Amino acid sequence: MKRAKLPIGIQDFEKIITGGYTYVDKTQYIYELIVQASPCFLSRPRRFGKSLLVSTFAALFSGKRELFKGLWIDHTDWNWDIYPIIRLDMSTINSATPEMLERALIHALNDIALQHDVTLAGETSSDYLSDLIKQLVAVSNQKVVVLIDEYDKPLIDNIEDLDLAQKNREILRRFYTILKAQDEYLRFIFLTGVTKFSKVSVFSGLNNLNDITMLNHFSVLLGYTKNELELYFAEDIADLAQKRGLNNEDCYDLLKEWYNGYRFSDEGQLVFNPFSVLRLLQEHKFDAHWFETGTPTFLIKLIQKREFDFIDLEQYEVSSADFSTFEIEELPTIPLLYQTGYLTIKEYDPAFNRYRLGYPNREVGIAFSERLIAYFATAKAKTADYLSQLYRNLSIVEWDFAHFFSILSELLALMPYDLYLKQEKHFQSLFYMVIKLAGFNISAEVHTQRGRVDAVLQAKDKIIIFEFKLDQTAQIAVEQIKQRGYYQLFQDQNLPIFLVGINFDGKRRLIDDWLVEVV
Repeated sequence: MKRAKLPIGIQDFEKIITGGYTYVDKTQYIYELIVQASPCFLSRPRRFGKSLLVSTFAALFSGKRELFKGLWIDHTDWNWDIYPIIRLDMSTINSATPEMLERALIHALNDIALQHDVTLAGETSSDYLSDLIKQLVAVSNQKVVVLIDEYDKPLIDNIEDLDLAQKNREILRRFYTILKAQDEYLRFIFLTGVTKFSKVSVFSGLNNLNDITMLNHFSVLLGYTKNELELYFAEDIADLAQKRGLNNEDCYDLLKEWYNGYRFSDEGQLVFNPFSVLRLLQEHKFDAHWFETGTPTFLIKLIQKREFDFIDLEQYEVSSADFSTFEIEELPTIPLLYQTGYLTIKEYDPAFNRYRLGYPNREVGIAFSERLIAYFATAKAKTADYLSQLYRNLSIVEWDFAHFFSILSELLALMPYDLYLKQEKHFQSLFYMVIKLAGFNISAEVHTQRGRVDAVLQAKDKIIIFEFKLDQTAQIAVEQIKQRGYYQLFQDQNLPIFLVGINFDGKRRLIDDWLVEVV
């Protein structure tokens, strides 16, 4: 049998099926959504398959059973009736001004009306939507299906222009409210987006919306599980392993390290980033495939403006309420990073209804840190060279301490003067990000029975325990490590353990003292 092709960048369900591409069967979850019939909303990061999901709904409600042959839903009692469909991709709608947004929506609705030989009338896009729904019911004698992809694009694209975003929000609020008013004429409503703005704004009129974003059962609706990788891409992964000189088990481990780790509910399964996996299987190169497709500049600016510590991005705690209080006037940075895919759920504490967030995987952790440091650095061309030198230095069993701190000092000197605040944690945070960017597994604020270790680097041939001080001495830092016995936690690994004390000069904004001891 001819191997199926990789559906890289293909968001059309019919094209995937008829073109001989691999389709990961999600139709069981799709069936469960359509039989319960209530309006649904799903938030997921970009390039996670939202548009393909919308396209699959469209094919299903168009009665195209031949496309679903052999899939899970083909063996159910689904009746394959044909329904009129209003399908809008808001990423294609011009929202540069409120007037353009109105005209673009009206134009899109007129295009749909033309396909059904009906003529619309009204003054606003909301009027046109209402008229289109009623006329489609009249000509088809069937209720209407409404599918809206990237519902929030007219807001996200203009988030740095608050006045424009607010005016677009009002247009969208009136537009989406029509869906509640015309509920008796609608068979199914499905909306997708990256962010979930609160019901008091965009969705104020759609109070019967079923938000499945964080439901455990639908946590794998988008993205690939490990079982799905093994079922649908076994041959491709075997080719990858051979190309990279790996056995299958090590190859899967690398796949997991680089692209797995997304968790979209408190008890949900972990899923792989589908776009990155497909690009990897095509190019046979472990790289930041998803990240390189574009990180919104406004996210970086938010972090800079609000002075978040880089370490905090990996161990931030939020409550469930933090995920549903989005307003364009005051976007919450951490939940926004979660919804856009740069952070994910690491742990959930049901006793306090608290979530701990962190980077999902190596791709995002390294690439996002690199983007941050590149954004802040004054000499970007030198940054990569210094990071490469750090990697080579730390990779040697008997590493050169003096050279290490020389490189580190040069790298930190590239950071603008006003980036630093006179707090030990901010120096520690920047150090942590630099070491992580160099490609090492470093953990911050590691808990022990005798306190918290500032940072621990675990390499294949060594363990390095770091303690930081501000305007004190490196000797004090090393003595603290020894007195509190931080190193005892790692002695059973039978590796050399290096105790490293680092002191930052708060006035001169540099490392002025360091000390290394071996136990």
